[in-house]
Amino acid sequence: MADTDSPLKQLVSAFITDFAAWLLQAEVHDAHPLNVELPTATLAADQVFQVTLADGRTLVLHIEFQGRTSHEPMEWRMLEYMVRLAHTHRLDLWSVVIYVGRGAGTGDTGSYQVNGLDGIPTLVWRYRVIRLWQMRAEELLAVGRPALLALIGQTQIETPETVLPDVVARLQNVPDPERRGRLLAALTALIPEEEIIAMVERLIDREELLLDTPFLRRIREEGRAEGRAEGRAEGRTEATLAARRRSLLDVLVVRFDPPVSVYQQIERQLETITDEAHLAQLLATAVRSESVADFQATMSQEHRSLAQG
Repeated sequence: MADTDSPLKQLVSAFITDFAAWLLQAEVHDAHPLNVELPTATLAADQVFQVTLADGRTLVLHIEFQGRTSHEPMEWRMLEYMVRLAHTHRLDLWSVVIYVGRGAGTGDTGSYQVNGLDGIPTLVWRYRVIRLWQMRAEELLAVGRPALLALIGQTQIETPETVLPDVVARLQNVPDPERRGRLLAALTALIPEEEIIAMVERLIDREELLLDTPFLRRIREEGRAEGRAEGRAEGRTEATLAARRRSLLDVLVVRFDPPVSVYQQIERQLETITDEAHLAQLLATAVRSESVADFQATMSQEHRSLAQG
């Protein structure tokens, strides 16, 4: 679940109106994020949005992503989330658990109650359960919303030679280049099978294939790369440098969400830096900078100073 949690959240945040319409099964006028930190020291939901439907109604949409294991039974976790969200926002509430990974959420019915002494329910709660691993790819294709197609890799793809060209063609028809790039990147990041990834990569135009970046490679390969580095001093050093670069890029994405072209330019420059102290200094610069342009200017200035020195 760790490999998919971040790209799933980024995908939903970037295309929340499409996902809200799918999860609520209603036309959505607007949606914006709410604070995921609930009023308790240790409780934080995955994603929470305030959604305005086309008919003017407003409600809270709460989304949890869950893999095969949970430290506490999901129904009790959801009860606590839902009570806190209802108390905090005082709006209608719709909660959804999206299970990722074969076998995840098999026994979750999404409908629970606690009875009183007389057998009559004193507490009832329910939420929608979506098991992506049980869905057929054609179900998402039928929804007709391109943003959902990035989830295809987590569904059952019975005929990849038919489904994948259709998916990629639909995503490549997204008119906005940045949205198109985000969706293609999310599509590949959420595919667990290497053979399927290879098929998708062959279908995507090279100029649109944003897969050769440390940021996106990390989503699928971070664990394997770190495993290969164990036991080798040189490997450990490179792993440390790579971690520094990843942290720096993550800070820039979270703070400024730079365009893909700018992100890739910075990424290439960082690949040339092999001094850990220099990368640590740049990380501090990224935190202090007022804009991504400000960071780039400082990085270029430091690079020139080091070259002259």
